[in-house]
Amino acid sequence: MKIKTKFSLFASLLVTTLLVITSLLFMSFEKQHLIKESGENQIALVKSLASVGREALLKNYDLFLIDYIKTIKEGSKIVSYALFVDNENRILAHSNPELLRQTITDPVGIRGQATQGLLVQTYQEVSDQPGQEIIDVAFPVLLGKERKGTARIGFSQTVLEQEIKESLGKTRRHILIVALGALILGLSGAFILAATVTRPINVLVKGAELIGEGKLDTKIRIDRKDELGWLAGEFNEMAERLKELDQMKKDFVSSVTHELRSPLAIIESYINEMLEWGTQEFLETGVDSLNIMKNNAIRLSYFINNLLDSSKIEAGKIEIEPRLIDLAPLVTEVVTHFMAKAEKEKIDLKVELAIDLPRVIADADKIRQVLANLLSNGIKFTPSGGTVTITAQKMIDNPEFIVVKVSDTGIGIPKEDLNKIFDRFHQVKGVKEKVKEAKGTGLGLFIVKSIVELHGGKVWAESKLGEGTTFAFTLPVESVKIKK
Repeated sequence: MKIKTKFSLFASLLVTTLLVITSLLFMSFEKQHLIKESGENQIALVKSLASVGREALLKNYDLFLIDYIKTIKEGSKIVSYALFVDNENRILAHSNPELLRQTITDPVGIRGQATQGLLVQTYQEVSDQPGQEIIDVAFPVLLGKERKGTARIGFSQTVLEQEIKESLGKTRRHILIVALGALILGLSGAFILAATVTRPINVLVKGAELIGEGKLDTKIRIDRKDELGWLAGEFNEMAERLKELDQMKKDFVSSVTHELRSPLAIIESYINEMLEWGTQEFLETGVDSLNIMKNNAIRLSYFINNLLDSSKIEAGKIEIEPRLIDLAPLVTEVVTHFMAKAEKEKIDLKVELAIDLPRVIADADKIRQVLANLLSNGIKFTPSGGTVTITAQKMIDNPEFIVVKVSDTGIGIPKEDLNKIFDRFHQVKGVKEKVKEAKGTGLGLFIVKSIVELHGGKVWAESKLGEGTTFAFTLPVESVKIKK
């Protein structure tokens, strides 16, 4: 079942339920109101009869009272009888003329005659209409402090209930008409709202299908300011990110191919040449060839180690064994290793370490790898005649850490790439044409960041195009405890 259908059915059920509940509550309140209003009208009518009876007694004008009682009886279907009795319980006026001058002896009449205020009694009729329930309302008539009579009106409970039922029936019909109108409007609104919601969802589904098919240039266009518009924006950002990841994957495959094929081709070439040479030729040039093969084997090993370290980092399985170490000898060792390569590329390597540099808590092998990655990166992206400098000193604002910086005078990094260069497989575009052998795997800086953070430090980069780049990282000194 489609969302549109589900939403419409749910909205219809909700509207219908609300209408039914509202109608039932309204009918209940209306019934209570009619009953209350009927009781108030009964009391008002008997008090009016009492007032007319009082005037008739004062003026000794019984005919006026008889006419008024006749009017009461004819004016309302629910009035079964109306009468006025004197203080001796003799009927002075009655809606049934045959009962005039008779004395009231029934219990209801006697209780009515004895009441000092308003009295409402209910009883079963046994004479005129047996079984009919009557509501008898009596009210005394006083002249000064002397009681002169009682006004009584009997109301048919059966007729009253029938009138209430008819009134409620009319109300029910009105409610039904209104409810049907509201239901139609509600259903129409539900269908329109469902269509409004599902239309952009269908656009999202279609866009997701295209993105899933590899069409990463797809843009989902939903011009809304609600959650669906936000979701469309997130889909577009996801497509852009997938596009970047796809390009990174292609670059990585290309880099892997280059990093594997190039040294392997060189090693294979020299082996073939050595096999073709004689013993005398090998004695003269074989050592140089073996050194070339050795360097390319080291290059392969370095690449494979980077891949393995990256996988361990992603799996959370890389471990460090921090100890107190002197950083200066470690820096000197790594710089010495890269000195030959720097001289070959005509790049000046400088080391500027603070004299009072404290010992740090670190894994020497891992920090050696960090320094090697950063120096290799600096030499790779610095043209001939440039300089790569390593500095280390205590942090001014946080003396519990030292900061190590590797700065170069290379081509620099665009501002938009500074926040991404530590991401796995990320490579800055447009450098291959400017720097020889700038191709790489995009793993070196990712490994640097991961190792430094495992030591409790931070790593960042500062750069401007054409002005070089500085990579910096912090390490805790011996007074700081590291969380493994």
